Amino acid sequence: MAAAAYVILCIITGYIVSTAVLPLKQAETDSFKGVQTGLSQLFYRFPLWYVTGTVLLTWLTYLFAYIAADQKDPLFFANVMVFSIAGTGCIFGFIILFRKKRIPFFSEFKKLSHNEIISIILVVSIVCYLLYLTFHVRNGQYFIGNSVFSDFTPHLSMIRSFSNLNNIPTVYTVAAADDVRYHFMFEFLTGNLEYLGMRLDIAFNLSSALSLISMFSLLYTFAVRITGKKLAGGLAVLFAAFRSSWSFFSYIAGFNDYGSLINGIVNNDDFIGITPNEKWGLWNLNVYLNQRHFAFSISIMLIVIMIFMPVLTETFEEMKGKWSIKNFFTVDLFSKKGFAAQEISGPLFGGFLLGASAFFNGAVLIGTVVILFVMAVVSMRRLEYLICAVITLGLSLAQSAFFVKGSAVSASIRPGFISESSTIFGMAEYLFMLLGILPFVLAAAYIKADTCSRWMMIGAGILIALSFFVSLTPDIAVNHKYIMIAVLILDIYAAGFICELLGDKRLTVRITAVVAGLFMTATGLFDFSTLVSMNTERNAVILDTKNPIMTFVDENCDSSDVFLTANYFLGDPDGSYLIMSGASLYLAWQYYGWSAGYDTAQKDLIAENIYEAQDPELLKQMVRASGIDYIVVGEANRESEYYDLNEELIASVYPEAFSVGEGEKRFTIYKTKDVM
Repeated sequence: MAAAAYVILCIITGYIVSTAVLPLKQAETDSFKGVQTGLSQLFYRFPLWYVTGTVLLTWLTYLFAYIAADQKDPLFFANVMVFSIAGTGCIFGFIILFRKKRIPFFSEFKKLSHNEIISIILVVSIVCYLLYLTFHVRNGQYFIGNSVFSDFTPHLSMIRSFSNLNNIPTVYTVAAADDVRYHFMFEFLTGNLEYLGMRLDIAFNLSSALSLISMFSLLYTFAVRITGKKLAGGLAVLFAAFRSSWSFFSYIAGFNDYGSLINGIVNNDDFIGITPNEKWGLWNLNVYLNQRHFAFSISIMLIVIMIFMPVLTETFEEMKGKWSIKNFFTVDLFSKKGFAAQEISGPLFGGFLLGASAFFNGAVLIGTVVILFVMAVVSMRRLEYLICAVITLGLSLAQSAFFVKGSAVSASIRPGFISESSTIFGMAEYLFMLLGILPFVLAAAYIKADTCSRWMMIGAGILIALSFFVSLTPDIAVNHKYIMIAVLILDIYAAGFICELLGDKRLTVRITAVVAGLFMTATGLFDFSTLVSMNTERNAVILDTKNPIMTFVDENCDSSDVFLTANYFLGDPDGSYLIMSGASLYLAWQYYGWSAGYDTAQKDLIAENIYEAQDPELLKQMVRASGIDYIVVGEANRESEYYDLNEELIASVYPEAFSVGEGEKRFTIYKTKDVM
């Protein structure tokens, strides 16, 4: 009950704050050129309320918990304070807004067309089904989907560390150190909901569902306001959900007869792809299922870009017929019109919202800044962009300084992304194979587009180009998020172009539009079918919700206790329950720590030296120096190819705190922190 109240309080807080800062305007549902669209404000306002309130209250909860970190139960204090402050603020906020007649607009429900209502039901149903499919509890067991269990290792570990072990000050639980370099605030949100009494799967799926639905709703709004057509908005959502690629056509071309083709399509349970790592599910809906925080941050991106789109549109409307490089880079750049701000509430709001998202998802923040920079270059009222940028940068740097020791990013020039060739032609070929017919549709759309639309397409294109040359993390594959963000924006203009073709009176043109639409969604629809097949319960990682390992950690440890283990991940028979307990592991599967910027090679070396130590004093010295409180010995340690386990020495030096199983499968935890 308390957790549900927290979610509702987030939405109400978002309503109060956003309505106070960004008053309701009918023009916000018109196209950016002022054409009435008949669009209900619900598509924009409800996501705005949810995102705004959630960012604000999640940060407020964390800060209060940090203040009370030395208490036994800091989340209790934090939630009491947040419910008290936010609840009181909402009451006064309602009174003030009611007096100013800024009250909820129930008439907006009447603007929903039958097609929109059906689409909403369909989108909500698909989103909830996929989220349930990939993670749910039934009969006292967790079912973690086959397509997500690897990425869920750090996510579920962090969530449980907050709900069970009070992970404040925060450590990255799959590579325990004295800082946290992973954007964890969405996991903190979910962990707090579980702490407040909501079952883990419901808490995670509810937060994720609201985020995904918000993202699609805002994308629909953005597309309708750009194109002036609801059909284009629907197509933009369709193209974003079901990607364009040649992979499906390459897949079906590999079959020799109709029967085997049908069998292959029906029974396929693995992602297809013709580009490197595409079979990981890097580009389809699975990304939103295993990176649950991604959609939430994209919602923030769409809100902030929409705040600035009227400025950009106004610029090109005013410059129509007289646009030139000189106008933008000499006269207007230093003129009052080119720099001065007309209003600052939007930029202030956008800056705070975007800056506060740094530890929800840093990649989306960077992608948004790149697109806003391109918009600012060719827009008037650049001071408004500057205000937003300064606030965003200030908040981002403050968070990095607070959570990260050293640099939060490790920028490097790495041409080629993950394409097989780092040449220009090699990268172009990679994009052609990856994106299918989309580049051709975009080329046609660019030719027909106005100057404003062209610059937005250029901004997205620059983001794609940067992802092929610059890496801000050790893992270049992370750049796929920048490409997905850019394609999400580009899908709007592809949808607008297809919509125009469908409105053409010539039958051949309409048929061309339908065929193009089918080519753009075929691979994504097949990916969806594959996603469902992959995540049946028979393929899931299945864990008991009550396990003695989890009970031991919950009753005897907190987040400051560091466990030395094998390189575990969810699905490992030894380590899954330790991960699900929220315990801080010295180093889980190396990828999680390495991709976040930790020195996993050094950690591996220390682990090897401890597990195969021959001298008791040297063993104790290494354990103390590494800050290790418990040493775990299980089957994975006994079968390690990297060291010869000396369990006898470990058992002679440290007392056994917990043990389960027998023989080679025996799972033992030795307590080190009280041994001098």
